[in-house]
Amino acid sequence: MHQVRRTDVFPPGEHHVVAERHHLSEAAAPHSHDFHELAVVTGGTAVHVSGAGERPLARGSVVLLRPGDWHGYRACADLVVHNVYLGSEVLGHELAWLRADFPFAPAPHDPVALPPLTGAALALAESSLTALAAGGAPRTVRVGLLLCVLGGALPPGSGAAARPHPALTAAVRLLEQDVAAAWTVERLAGTAGLSPGRLARLFTRGMGVPPMAYLARLRAERAAALLIETDLPVAAVGRRVGWPDPNYASRRFRHHFGLSPARYRERFRA
Repeated sequence: MHQVRRTDVFPPGEHHVVAERHHLSEAAAPHSHDFHELAVVTGGTAVHVSGAGERPLARGSVVLLRPGDWHGYRACADLVVHNVYLGSEVLGHELAWLRADFPFAPAPHDPVALPPLTGAALALAESSLTALAAGGAPRTVRVGLLLCVLGGALPPGSGAAARPHPALTAAVRLLEQDVAAAWTVERLAGTAGLSPGRLARLFTRGMGVPPMAYLARLRAERAAALLIETDLPVAAVGRRVGWPDPNYASRRFRHHFGLSPARYRERFRA
């Protein structure tokens, strides 16, 4: 699988915010990124393919991809998609106020399918995307406007009201930074300064799953990326993500994706 890197899309010496418009009538092969991508469909239809499965797209569909996510498109019928590429440093400076809000809060590493945009929200988002791609006014201003529009389309309870507990954010980052470590709930809770029970409750409420279930999902996603992007043997991939026993690694991977690691590699590298 091809990986799109920062140097492929961000001009040197500029703010790392780039917008592009693509018109697709043929499939786009699966690829991954090392930056954030916001994709907004303004015309046509397609099927979005990712580690989360397949999802139909139509006008108004919105997908957020975080660094490390992979995706592609198939069954494209005059698909028009606007992509906004964001470097992580932009979210740490000019748009830092967005980091604590959905959709940039820690979450399982699948592309985030936001509720579709309609009516005035879609019209405003489309005009913002067109202006962003054309250049002119400060890009961070227009991206901030676009993200506010998208945030306004979220159901009640999202955004600022749903900001994760700081200890939960810290715990998620620890897992993401070292998925291969021998994590336990007790060890993770200790590093986050919480009791194991408190951490488990925060995780389940904020992430939808307990800590070790989140870690298992994260390991499966990392393994999937390694299977597609590298030629490492399946056993080596398992060791890289914290599953040193090949049989156990295969079982856990199949549990998440419904395919063995070898079959997954064969299918998505074709």
